[in-house]
Amino acid sequence: MIAQSRLRQLTQGSPDPTLRSVSEDIERLSSELRAATMGIRMVPIGQLFSRFRRVVHDLSRDLGKDVRLVTAGEETELDKTVIESLNDPLVHLIRNAIDHGLEPADERMAAGKARTGTLSLEARHAGAQVLIVIRDDGRGMNRERIRAKAVEAGFLAEGADIPDSELFSLIFRPGFSTAAAITSVSGRGVGMDVVKRTIDGLHGFIDVASTPGQGSQITLRLPLTLAIIDGLLVRVGRGRYVIPLSTVEECVELSEADNLRSTGRSFLNIRDDLVPFLRLRDLFQVTAPADPYPKVVIVAAGDRRVGLVVDQIIGDHQTVIKSLSKLHADVTTFSGATILGDGAVALILDVVNLIAAGRRQEIRQIAS
Repeated sequence: MIAQSRLRQLTQGSPDPTLRSVSEDIERLSSELRAATMGIRMVPIGQLFSRFRRVVHDLSRDLGKDVRLVTAGEETELDKTVIESLNDPLVHLIRNAIDHGLEPADERMAAGKARTGTLSLEARHAGAQVLIVIRDDGRGMNRERIRAKAVEAGFLAEGADIPDSELFSLIFRPGFSTAAAITSVSGRGVGMDVVKRTIDGLHGFIDVASTPGQGSQITLRLPLTLAIIDGLLVRVGRGRYVIPLSTVEECVELSEADNLRSTGRSFLNIRDDLVPFLRLRDLFQVTAPADPYPKVVIVAAGDRRVGLVVDQIIGDHQTVIKSLSKLHADVTTFSGATILGDGAVALILDVVNLIAAGRRQEIRQIAS
C-alpha cells in the first residue's frame, strides 16, 4: 500500500499516458490482491454463536430458568482476530442477561409473559462496521438500583442528572455490580469490565438500551477488520493524524468568532445542537504557526459527539494499522499508527477517549 501511494504521487502529474496507464494497472492489481488477502481473514460469525448454546443450557439449568436462545445473521463475516477476541465478552454478556435480565418462570407468568425467556444474538453489517446485538425480553435494567450503586461506589454524584444511556454504561465500570450476593455467576463486578476493555481494544463501541418490563439490548459496534481501516487524514501543525472514518459525521469550518474564543465555553452550534470541541493544537502542544482557516471534524461514538479542531483536512486514506509499543500503553489519545506513502508516520486518534475528554470539558464549562 505504501509503494502504491508513492507510485501514485510520482506519476500523477506525468505527461506520459503510458506511464499513467501502467500506474493505474499496478494500483488496480495491488487493490485486488489486498482485497483477496483480506478476504482470507474473514470468517462467518456463526461458528462463534454456536458455542453459546451449551453456555445458555448450563446457565438456565443452574439458575432454574427456562431460556430459549435465538440467533440471526450467522453468515455475517468478521475478521478472524476479532472473532477470537469476542468469546469472553459475549459469555459475560449472556451470563449477565440470563442472571440479571430474565425473570424466573413464575415471575414472568405473573407479568403476562411466556414462561420461557428469550435471549437473542444477532449480527449484521452496517457500513464499515459489524453490529452484534444481545437482546433479552426480561425485566429490563433497574435504573434506581444502578444509580444507587453508582453513587455508593463514587462513580456518580448524588442528584446528578444524566441520560439513561450514560447511566446504563456505568455497569461497565470495574467493580460495579448490582447483584445482592456474590455467586458463581455474578456479583464480583469483573465481567462487564472485561467486556468494555476488550471492545475498546478492538476499536469498537458499546450501546446500551433498556425498557422496564420489556428487556434490555446491548449493541457491540465493531470494525470489520483490525488490519486495515478507512480513515480521514488531517494535519495539525506539521504533524499528520488519522481519524477512523467510521466515527466521522461531518466536517465544518470553524468560524472566526468561535476561533477567537480562547476562554469560556467551547461549543459549536450544529443545527441547533451544541457540540463541544477540542483544539488538537492545544492538546498536542503544537508550537508551529496555526492556519488562518481551521476546520472542525465532528466525530461520534454512540450518542456522544465532539468536534476536533484541525489545521487542514487532507482527505480519505486507507490505513494499515500498526500497534503502539508497550512503552506507550498509557497513551490513551492514540490507538495505533500507520506509515504514509512518503514514509512518514501518522498516529491514529482514539476517538472514544477524545470524546470522553470532550465530555469532561463540557461538564466543567457548564458547571462554571
